[in-house]
This record gives sequence, structure tokens and C-alpha cells, in this order.
Amino acid sequence: MNASDAITPEQVVTALIRAMDANDADRIRSLFAEHATQKYERWYAFKKSGDKFRAWLESDIIAVHGQVKNPNIKADGNEVVVTGTYSNNDGYSSPANFLLLVENRKIVSWTMRYD
Repeated sequence: MNASDAITPEQVVTALIRAMDANDADRIRSLFAEHATQKYERWYAFKKSGDKFRAWLESDIIAVHGQVKNPNIKADGNEVVVTGTYSNNDGYSSPANFLLLVENRKIVSWTMRYD
């Protein structure tokens, strides 16, 4: 791989936000590492990984067409923060503050943060 082939963590997360907007389930799934995790910043005991992570991704993002409206994406190394408004087809809407960790072109961690 040469320098022109490098994909930044910010580009990986931008691809996720675009895939969520388009509800492109295959693309969404493809952006996560096999060992990816998800957790809520306030409830560390509820960290999801493996099959539980995949089930969460299907139910809470893909099945309900979860997306971030007016996303603001900021990267600091492998950490990427996404803010905006999360909404889905169930009528749910809330401020988005997500911390995503990217390694080797894949998202390995998605943390829901709170202001």
C-alpha cells in the first residue's frame, strides 16, 4: 500500500455516516471489525461485543434506519467524534455524541457519550 491508498479514521467514519443515511446495511456492516464493541458511556457494564454487538447494530441502527442529521465529524488520531442529531424511523430523536475508535480501516468501538 502506498500513501495514496491510506484511508484515514475520519474517512471510515464519514463512510459510516453516509451508509447510515442511505440505510445501506451491507456497507454499514462492512465498516466494523469482527471484534467491534458498543457501549454507553454512563453504563460501562452493558458493553456489547460479538453477537450482541451485531444484534445491536441490526436492531438499533439498520432495522430502524438510524442516522445522524447535520453530522459534525472531528478526528484526533484513531478517535473520531460525531455530533449532530441521531434519529430513526421509529420517531426517536436525540443529540448525537458518538466516540468511534478506528483501527486498520475498521471501526472497533462505538461509545454513546452524553453532554
